[in-house]
Amino acid sequence: MTLCDKEYYSRALRTIEELRSNGGWSGDVVLIAVDFNPEQLPGVEIYNVSHINTDALIEQHKAFPIYVDAENDLRHFRKLYQWDKLQVFKTYFRRWERIVFLDAGHRVFNPVEPLLNLEWRGKFLAPDDSDLNDNGKRFRGQMDFKANPAATEQLFSEYPQSILDDHYFLNCMFVYDTSLLDQTSFEELESTMNRFPMAYSNEMAIMNLIFTFKLRVWQPLPMKLDTGLFLFGWCEYNYPGSHSKQFHFIKYSVTG
Repeated sequence: MTLCDKEYYSRALRTIEELRSNGGWSGDVVLIAVDFNPEQLPGVEIYNVSHINTDALIEQHKAFPIYVDAENDLRHFRKLYQWDKLQVFKTYFRRWERIVFLDAGHRVFNPVEPLLNLEWRGKFLAPDDSDLNDNGKRFRGQMDFKANPAATEQLFSEYPQSILDDHYFLNCMFVYDTSLLDQTSFEELESTMNRFPMAYSNEMAIMNLIFTFKLRVWQPLPMKLDTGLFLFGWCEYNYPGSHSKQFHFIKYSVTG
């Protein structure tokens, strides 16, 4: 599955094509189309949705501004379509036992089979953002806990402050058991978005609140497989001397 608006459609097409060719996947593919109607693609199911209403969130950001520095790209104002990734958790997707999600534009260079061979039942599988070799990233960097004191107080009434020092996942690709939708829902994720309006990383922080810290079902994807290939990489630059042919999946490739 992948998701895009009209602007990212060409990237989604490349991901789907590589999934079929390099990835060797011949099964179901779903394209979640946000506010546009793409042409019908062979072997691809189109699921049309409207953009999640973020009006209340934006008003809260205006009232309680998130701290901005050189590392903050203002995605909480400029990349609001990222929130639509929460729609991957709508009950519609209970039709499948397992969902594999890839961002539009995510590169696929080798077969997807090793990813599908991982144990997934009852789990949410996704890369650890502290890889490679623990770069020190922890959840405290995913939210501005000073921006909205009332929301932060509410957050820590529901979650222990120890989550600040915990690892968290990247959500550019993930696998989840749809039976987890018995324990959470799109509606809960959307509500959590509005209750805690201080996320630097938009939907990624909210997804971690639910799957990593509430349900405790996140399991990091292995970095390297018995085959000697990397399962996932953010970019080859993080792996000096590497080439795309050494990866199954790469978010931003510079050699492929």
